[in-house]
Amino acid sequence: MPDIQTLLGQLNDAQKEAVLENSHPLLVLAGAGSGKTRVITTKIAYAIEELGISPYKILAVTFTNKAANEMKERVQSMLGNRADVSECNIRTFHSFGAWLLRRFGSEIGLGDNFTIYDDDDSLSLLASCFPNYKKRELDPIMRKISYAKDRGLSYNDNLTSIGGDATFKRMFEAYERKLHQVGNVDFADLIGRSIELLETKGHILDWVHHRFSMILVDEYQDSNAAQFRLLRDLVGPGTFICVVGDDDQSIYRFRGAEVENILNFPQQYPSTKTVKLEQNYRSTQRILEVANSVIQNNKGRHEKKLWTDNEQGPKPNLFYVQDEQDEAVRVANILGKDRLFNESAILYRTNAQSVAFETVFKRMGIPYKVVGALQFYAREEVKDALALLFLLTNTKDEVNFKRMINKPPRGIGPSAQDTILGFSSSSGGDLLIMLKQAIESGNLSTKAKAGSAHFLRMYEHAQKMLTEGELVDCANFLIRESGLLDHYQEIDMQNSTGKVENLEALVNALSSYDSSLEGLLQFLEQLSLDPTTLGSDDPRDKDGVTLITMHNTKGLEFDRVFVAGLEEEVFPGRSAESDEDTEEERRIFYVAVTRARKQLFLLSARARKIWGKTSFQHPSRFIDEIDPSLLLVQGMRAQNTFLGDGYNGFSSLQEKRKNHATSSSWGASGSPIIQKGFGPKAKTFSMKTVNEEKDGEPLFPLGQRVYSDSYGEGEVIALKKSGDREVIEVRFFNGRKATFISKFAQLEKIGGF
Repeated sequence: MPDIQTLLGQLNDAQKEAVLENSHPLLVLAGAGSGKTRVITTKIAYAIEELGISPYKILAVTFTNKAANEMKERVQSMLGNRADVSECNIRTFHSFGAWLLRRFGSEIGLGDNFTIYDDDDSLSLLASCFPNYKKRELDPIMRKISYAKDRGLSYNDNLTSIGGDATFKRMFEAYERKLHQVGNVDFADLIGRSIELLETKGHILDWVHHRFSMILVDEYQDSNAAQFRLLRDLVGPGTFICVVGDDDQSIYRFRGAEVENILNFPQQYPSTKTVKLEQNYRSTQRILEVANSVIQNNKGRHEKKLWTDNEQGPKPNLFYVQDEQDEAVRVANILGKDRLFNESAILYRTNAQSVAFETVFKRMGIPYKVVGALQFYAREEVKDALALLFLLTNTKDEVNFKRMINKPPRGIGPSAQDTILGFSSSSGGDLLIMLKQAIESGNLSTKAKAGSAHFLRMYEHAQKMLTEGELVDCANFLIRESGLLDHYQEIDMQNSTGKVENLEALVNALSSYDSSLEGLLQFLEQLSLDPTTLGSDDPRDKDGVTLITMHNTKGLEFDRVFVAGLEEEVFPGRSAESDEDTEEERRIFYVAVTRARKQLFLLSARARKIWGKTSFQHPSRFIDEIDPSLLLVQGMRAQNTFLGDGYNGFSSLQEKRKNHATSSSWGASGSPIIQKGFGPKAKTFSMKTVNEEKDGEPLFPLGQRVYSDSYGEGEVIALKKSGDREVIEVRFFNGRKATFISKFAQLEKIGGF
């Protein structure tokens, strides 16, 4: 095994500086491909080997279980048998929360066997509180509850900042009370209730401060407000804190991530030392120049610029194509020439964009894999079997009880379930006791009574098997005795599916854990924290071109990357209305481009089908932020620019859009006769514009770029006749749509057509 000096000798100067700084709070700004994992792992090895810090007193937090496991393995390979790295607490934020709550959750009323609800379970619990609502109506409420928790908010707080009204507060409170009643937690609670534990139980806080003398956080740019607060609680007076991340790669704002956490770290921890890792080991210089040229337009960032000793490489290509079909064919033709399928990836902003590529690739015989499809854990048959196991560990788990009490049907319909749950107060919330009381009460029908008795006997026997250490046999018993096996065997026979195989895979995965209640809890917790635990059909393991959203590419890299859909309202997306939204989209572009090692292709379509209708597109503003000398351009760009004096690219166009977005004067007489969007009512003017008609030719053809003093720049997206009048619909850059009578429209044509 290499000694620590050899390991240090493998680092560049900035990386070495980050490893050796251990006296001040440390912020490591690690650009894409700059070797941050090597820095973190070497820093842990150095702390153990040179600083004499016990592995037991080191906490390293990252954002995926895969990254945590790789970190452990790399540190162990560095130290060999000189230290037991398994004693290091290397986890995700949520895994650490579960670890802490399993040990001390009883201090705040949590039982040892609590279940961690996923999004579907949480929605089901909310639905049980409000049975008059449909789940699809409650889904946005549940998402907002989760968002509030990620922001560190409770139902007692002022929720106006997230659009929470009195009804939302009432639903939030009902959900929280129900969650506490059943004794379970949702995903956000792993952070929130850990904060509650540390901030209300001083002796636990003291224990944590003595337990950990070094805390390192990876991917800190992805932390949310609640995780920021948890970290603040974990850092004691004598704790060394180091965070590693890249504000330019903060792309999870929609999940509550706050880039301000990394931007303001030096203010939160005085005397912070900042080290910038700017040398990139992944990409060619020309790819980095494209990434740098765009990201430098963000204002909310630490100043840094990626560079590399790698080869300069070929210029990135920019293709202007006709539509999504042309886009897919262009990519397919490139792939077909050298057949480097495994080394290539197509990145897009939304999942829907994969359809055109899948269709063309199938026709042309190009192998591909779509990353982000339904995970093993999310499949119905697997969730059913897991529900049986979750209920076995916590008999107050109403969500999983309701899921399985009558699946497959055993005569226990909604009325019978209400009868059973009516014994809640006399049973202490234990659902098996409720079942017994309902059976004995005589209030169930003969069929419901028989089904309930069978379900009760099944669980009493399963509990006995688990107590005797027969975990795998117990799981097999529940799957068979509940009727799930027969149910899914029948479905497999009718539809040629593989649902029974998935049930078998679940039991096989369970067999590698300790055959006891503790082993079952460990299995279920691991599964809740990392849904990729189960199943061997990860599409990334297959051969073929990778089709993947930009968000899913974090941590990945490919020799050749195609960035598709570089058009306004596609990328950046329709939601990019504020400066913060635009900066987030720009960071997503930066992440997408820096996935490429050797070749980069950018694609922008003139037209694209959106909701079944052809929409004429404007090239993305990000294209205008790239120095043209950095790109090889093919195809003709759609004309979307002002050609008059003073035009200097996208900046002036953006300024005009901004001015028109805040303009108080709307259309004129002969302007919109139908308005869509928001804003004050149209003002009327005395002067009319009369456009001269030409025989047989539309005044404003489909796709014509136009300019309005009231709306700004737009494009004709629909044209029809109303009597003898031509009527056009125009979509403007500010998001508004308006319909005009062509003859009187106060619109200026832009460019040729």
